[in-house]
Amino acid sequence: THVHRRYNNILKYYGYKYSDFLPKDQRMYDFINTKKPTPAQIQYYHDIFVNEIYKESDLSHFDTLIKNEIIPRFQHDVEKQIVPLLSAWKTKIPEKLSIECLYGNGASYGYGNTPRIIWRMSEYKGDKYKILDSFLHEFVHILIEEQIIQKYNVPQDLKEHIVDLIGSELFNRNIQKKFANPFVDKYITPDAIKTDLESAVKKMMADYTTLKQAQSTKDR
Repeated sequence: THVHRRYNNILKYYGYKYSDFLPKDQRMYDFINTKKPTPAQIQYYHDIFVNEIYKESDLSHFDTLIKNEIIPRFQHDVEKQIVPLLSAWKTKIPEKLSIECLYGNGASYGYGNTPRIIWRMSEYKGDKYKILDSFLHEFVHILIEEQIIQKYNVPQDLKEHIVDLIGSELFNRNIQKKFANPFVDKYITPDAIKTDLESAVKKMMADYTTLKQAQSTKDR
């Protein structure tokens, strides 16, 4: 139900596909496109997923690679590139971080008391460096979500580009073209990333709000 709600309320408007979050199955497609599923419908599709679709082996075949190769490199990159910037981001490394492998494509994150990287990997056909790339991207999200993104009400598309710019600067990560935004580029500079990310986002969102208000007045 969380995936259904978040996908229909936010994510599909930014170009995400239902199959990024659920197995490619017509029944799951029917579920995600049911606007307001009843408790009975939710239970119906839940039972289909658990009894007919889910297989543990679908989501465990990268466990050894993640444990032996990805996590050590991830820890090295975080220590080298992110730890020196914690004060500039007004954040800290969580005591624990879990990694969950789910159906779908891409990755997402959870924050708060139980931060987690959610790797939606059932469609994954790339190399190990793409796994590392996804983990670092989501970890940056975790670190700045509450302290900066939520504090200044940064919308989904601008948030993704901020994290992409950080990833590009620190890890040579590619910018996602669908979120590229020259407005954000003016504020989230390499210097801002390394010295005072919060102030840059604060200024950006103040100007963004002013522009939106001016556009709203013009359209009336």
